[in-house]
Amino acid sequence: MNLIVGATTRAMTARLLPWLRRADQPRVVNLSSMVHRSGVIDFDDLQGARSYCAWKAYGQSKLAMLVFALELQRRSDAAGWGSMSDAAHPGYARTDLMAKGPGANSLLLQINNVLRPFISHSAADGALPTLFAATPPQAKLGGYHGPNGFYGLKGPPVLAKIMSQATDAAVAARLWDISAALTGASFDQFAATA
Repeated sequence: MNLIVGATTRAMTARLLPWLRRADQPRVVNLSSMVHRSGVIDFDDLQGARSYCAWKAYGQSKLAMLVFALELQRRSDAAGWGSMSDAAHPGYARTDLMAKGPGANSLLLQINNVLRPFISHSAADGALPTLFAATPPQAKLGGYHGPNGFYGLKGPPVLAKIMSQATDAAVAARLWDISAALTGASFDQFAATA
């Protein structure tokens, strides 16, 4: 299910490409997560059909979103689409993800409840890196934005660290092709109509 979410984002972006190309300063921002750091693209079980683990799926999906953002910028540059692709992560924003998401009712959640006031920031502050990435001129072409505090957990937005698994061009190309096959949405098809 997690790759389908990423593939759907890719399909929507492909379908919007004709309008993006007509815009003055087109920009696409993908929301990733610090969890991309531990994410791995499991090409042998992309949908988690054989072995599903909620946190593994979440990490893979957030890594896939960052991979897509970086690959979209590479392809835009190569094809002359003129669009800007950025990504962002909210850091540790106080939302219901921990309480209602993977790992709810676990020891991790109990530890989280004790530490959360010290290592997190509000959901509104967590939205700032995405807004930063979406608004010119401060965002960097093909950048990744997140909080500048300890381990990227909270603080004002800055350029964030991208882990090496997100920059693997072979993985990006393979994921790009699989997403196209899953959705039937080709960037070439929509670029031609722009």
